[in-house]
Amino acid sequence: MNDSAVITLYLARRDAYAAFLNAVDEERTVIWHREAGRYETDAAAIAAIDRVYDVTRARFNVIDLEGVGPVKEGRALVERLADMEKGDPKQPAWADFKKAREDFVSAASRYLQGLIPEARS
Repeated sequence: MNDSAVITLYLARRDAYAAFLNAVDEERTVIWHREAGRYETDAAAIAAIDRVYDVTRARFNVIDLEGVGPVKEGRALVERLADMEKGDPKQPAWADFKKAREDFVSAASRYLQGLIPEARS
């Protein structure tokens, strides 16, 4: 693969990882708002979670379908969000989420750095 194609691939994957992280962060914010009691009803909180859940899963599907890069770490991050949504809304597992997010970012960074032509030389 020539350098131009590698750079295009790098940028596409970087953008996919960033879009996934943005969706994850939005979902995390909804969970936080639910924990803080910012929704008028449980139904409103669940509707908000359903909306962001769909976006996060759509963004993860792009990563999952390729089957390369930080797929395992992305799946773990999605699972931590699901655990927080299913668990006690007053006690989400923030530490587990933060660790999973950091693991994804580290794995994505390592993978992307491996794509850069200068880093492979």
